[in-house]
Amino acid sequence: SYDEIYMPVDYRLFAKGNFLGLARFGFELNTILYDYKINPALNDDLFTKAIVTVVPDADKKDSIYWTTSQTIPNTIEENKAYQRIDSLRNVPISFWDSFEILSERTYFSENFAINAPLNMWRFNRVEGFTPRLGFYADDYFDQRLNASLDFAYGFSDKRFKTDFSFEYLLGDYRTTSINFNAYNSIKILFGSSDAYGDLTASLLSLLNKEEFRNYYYSAGFDFKIESEVLPILALNAGFLNRKDKSAQNNTDYSFFRKDRSYPINPPIYDATINAVTAGLKFDFRDYIEDGYFRRRTSLGRSYTTFEGDVTHSNTDWLSSDLGFTTYRFYINSFNRTFRSAFLNIKLFGMYNSGTLPYQDMYALPGNINLLSKSFTFRTLRVNEIFGERVATLNLEYNLRDELFKILKIPGLKDWEITLNFFFNSAITEIGNESAKLLPVEIKTFNKPFHEIGFGLGQGIIPLQLEFAWKLNYRGSNNFVVSLNMFAF
Repeated sequence: SYDEIYMPVDYRLFAKGNFLGLARFGFELNTILYDYKINPALNDDLFTKAIVTVVPDADKKDSIYWTTSQTIPNTIEENKAYQRIDSLRNVPISFWDSFEILSERTYFSENFAINAPLNMWRFNRVEGFTPRLGFYADDYFDQRLNASLDFAYGFSDKRFKTDFSFEYLLGDYRTTSINFNAYNSIKILFGSSDAYGDLTASLLSLLNKEEFRNYYYSAGFDFKIESEVLPILALNAGFLNRKDKSAQNNTDYSFFRKDRSYPINPPIYDATINAVTAGLKFDFRDYIEDGYFRRRTSLGRSYTTFEGDVTHSNTDWLSSDLGFTTYRFYINSFNRTFRSAFLNIKLFGMYNSGTLPYQDMYALPGNINLLSKSFTFRTLRVNEIFGERVATLNLEYNLRDELFKILKIPGLKDWEITLNFFFNSAITEIGNESAKLLPVEIKTFNKPFHEIGFGLGQGIIPLQLEFAWKLNYRGSNNFVVSLNMFAF
């Protein structure tokens, strides 16, 4: 009893039934209630966004702890599941069990890997044939440390490249991160808008003498600290120092197309940039604290996230070659509509004040011939349109196979044929100060550009056949047919 108030300590409820003598059903419910408190004072942080919380040292509890702690009895199914989990953990795993020819990494243990065979080389008109070797450490020191070290050498530009990355996570649920990167390497011009893999770029160069990327050299470092200061808010701050230098064509080699020449790799604005950075992210989703991390989940419901960052470069107290302030803002929204259909909305905005170097501008994410990627402009080519003041809207409505099921179209309703619609819009501008530094002639969308299209696929086949149309700015690529496939 508690202050002469008698309270139950155990509930056990069993129920069985037989519906119309045709279907039997039953269930049981077990609960354990203990450590009662009547009308206790509640802390302000009691009601958080955590759906489930596993204490950080849960995996370190021994059998003595569990024998002295009251727990809800496991069901028969739970006991079978735990036995299977324990048996699978004890099965020895060989190198070949984790080896995948199409993977980017080859794991020698749970925490250590090198780059996989297909990722051990690349080819482009600047570096030529470039062997690569990378070492990757994941989840060391109680899943707090991640690091990588990459080496590469271009036989045509005769340059040795290095790239080092380090991340350390702090806090019970790793909600604070310290990131450091140091590099002396080659960079892809407008790389943040390029969704294609190195293998795709290399094969197009070697087989068809087609280069859709441009490159420049960069050496420097960057440092950033990020932390969740509130359950819905994360803040970050950092510093970067880098020296960018133009690259040039160094080879004209390919297996075929000997009569062709590679396009000239454009120069950039050679400069040393020192800048401070800051950012924030709002995420209103609940999360699961699994003992190591906070994992956000919407439980299948609609949600929206907001993210923004600012980069400030100054010629005075930062001793940078150029002075500018760049603001970026992102909105990502996932919306359930009916049944399994959903609508994805992505909004991006960028505004720059000052003189921004060519290599730091934003290119609308375009595509190469016959291939496409989600949330890109299907009728635009890679690096075709860019700017320093940009606004983009990407809508993708994935109906899956629900429309064909509702309409009961013969064949289509049974073959799991999927349907999605997309709409993309953008506007881009370049200010007078930055325009003076441009090494090439540019094209912008001073008025909004629009395109629309749809894609057809099959539920278990990882590709879509897409059709897209320009609604304005018509000229080349007014109508495009392409394959959207993750492998490229």
